[in-house]
Amino acid sequence: MLQLSECDLTIERRAEIRASFQACGFAKITDFLLPDAASAVSEALQSFDAWSVVSIEPDGKPVCLDSKDWERSRPNRRQPHRSNASFQFLFKSYPLVDRLRAGRGTGVLRTIAEYLTSATFRHTVADVTGHREFTHIDGFASRFEAGHFLTTHTDKQPHGTPGVRKVAYSLNLTQGWDNDWGGQTCFWSDHDLPICVPPTYNTLLLFAVPRPHSVLYVAPFARGARLALTGWLHE
Repeated sequence: MLQLSECDLTIERRAEIRASFQACGFAKITDFLLPDAASAVSEALQSFDAWSVVSIEPDGKPVCLDSKDWERSRPNRRQPHRSNASFQFLFKSYPLVDRLRAGRGTGVLRTIAEYLTSATFRHTVADVTGHREFTHIDGFASRFEAGHFLTTHTDKQPHGTPGVRKVAYSLNLTQGWDNDWGGQTCFWSDHDLPICVPPTYNTLLLFAVPRPHSVLYVAPFARGARLALTGWLHE
């Protein structure tokens, strides 16, 4: 059975990460999972085939379709529905945590979902961000292929959802990603230069919510998929 645990975060390293988060509103933890665990989760996501495509309808409403249904509905499956909505996106998603809570998760993906919803993960993020204990966590797996993107948004949570989103996380699990392929997470500001963070393998990105950010368009010539586990911790 896969033994899933984070890397050894020393007191000194936790303090450095906390200082970065409190100064900039975001922080990275490289080599977050132990090598065997990161490799197992990455391979499981790479071979996974039960993705749904998420995008925006012409009337601005979100749409979520099985990959095969999306391909049948679009002459060019890499193009989103034409929409005048200010917030637009196109990528593949899998509701990792929801499936776990519904008792439907299996294998390595169930193991990583159990870890992400564990007290251990919540305590680690609380410690390195300087937040008090989190009460709720959600998350999903994402796959950005050529032509996929996520335009600028703040992660302000939908009305009626539990708790208050305080910290967003993204654990990148793509091996061999080329920065020329795009897919960077970019933070935007009216006063400062943008900060673009590449989806470096086995790196956990944490940032405060709300904050304007986007995932840059993945180039048509990209030869891989940008894989990540993403979600929010709530107070």
